[in-house]
Amino acid sequence: LAPILFLVAGAYLQTDREGVTFAQTQGWPLTEFPGVRDAWRDCRGLGRSAPWTDDMHVNFLLMTMDRVPFPDIWRDFLKGVPETSYKFYVHCKDYDACKANLEANGLNMIHIIQPVFNAWCVDLLSPMLQLLIVALGALPADRPAKFVIVSADHLPIKPFRTIQLELGKHPGASDICLYPPSFWHVARDDPSVLAPAASQWSVLSRRDAEVLLQRMPKPSATLPIVVPKLEGRAWNDFVVQHCIDEVSVFSTIFGLYHNNTIVNGSEMTTSEFPGIGPVFVNRSREQGCCRTWGFMGGGNSVEEVMQTVHWWGLVSPLASYVEKLQAAPDTKFYIPFTHCDTGCEVIFVVDSLGPIGQRILLESPFLFARKFAHNASMPGFAKTIFGA
Repeated sequence: LAPILFLVAGAYLQTDREGVTFAQTQGWPLTEFPGVRDAWRDCRGLGRSAPWTDDMHVNFLLMTMDRVPFPDIWRDFLKGVPETSYKFYVHCKDYDACKANLEANGLNMIHIIQPVFNAWCVDLLSPMLQLLIVALGALPADRPAKFVIVSADHLPIKPFRTIQLELGKHPGASDICLYPPSFWHVARDDPSVLAPAASQWSVLSRRDAEVLLQRMPKPSATLPIVVPKLEGRAWNDFVVQHCIDEVSVFSTIFGLYHNNTIVNGSEMTTSEFPGIGPVFVNRSREQGCCRTWGFMGGGNSVEEVMQTVHWWGLVSPLASYVEKLQAAPDTKFYIPFTHCDTGCEVIFVVDSLGPIGQRILLESPFLFARKFAHNASMPGFAKTIFGA
């Protein structure tokens, strides 16, 4: 056991040194979190090089039903942050209930916007676009900005300043977490044409947010959005596996993936997407820059799911942190099984998170995490994570 631990520790120290070296060559400020330093591999903004900024304007765009959960945590997260450094917008399905909730909890720093059509897995794209429209409209034309899309069960797991500096390292690039290629949408008429599927909980650069709004129709208050065709193909021209917001954002901004190269009889195609870097069609793990930790898998029992988590965790940080948290004595997951008519889908929901689990997330490479149960027990969260 001792040699194994030595090798793991040695590998960790080596990657940390590499992260420090890379940050120094870029002139970046060093974060106090080695886990975040190690994210430089996937979050380099390749193809969108630009001088880093320590004054990135961070826009939080939250989608929820009728409230902003965890008001005390969000207040502590933003405490002392200059108003010129961020804006926080929320789209609520029930506008009146949400407005009352914000007022009752003293969340006057959060701006509620007029709702548009929204329905889970039918159209969560419209509220996202509406949030971007409002946030972009309030920004000065020359201000570097990032747009962080979050859900009601999201929380930051780093202090604001760490997040601001990290997002300022490659100001022109978006941070998008691509699902493994086995989950991408395949064109019915040509299996070499794919629409990459990605987490909707991404961070968009100002440039990419503007491109997305230029290419998408304006959201309607009463009707679901009709996503424009890409390369002459409508979305029902693809074999669909995911909700529209998980596939349309990436491909609308960057285009479709063309897998048309065969090397030694096996597919080895890579495509370069500006700011995202190379994307490989034969990868079995997530790609791109994953700023939010969260895990969704499949299986018919908890044992089967955890076996999948273990094997995937050998190559995937998203899965490996499930195991790390699962091993923490003060952390518990609620693991609901859904959509079992087509093969059960499993989402890990944090039910309780004590100081050990909080520290694991704080020291991870991620900036945000989900899903948290709205009644989750998380004593001392703000003190551990933000130092509040």
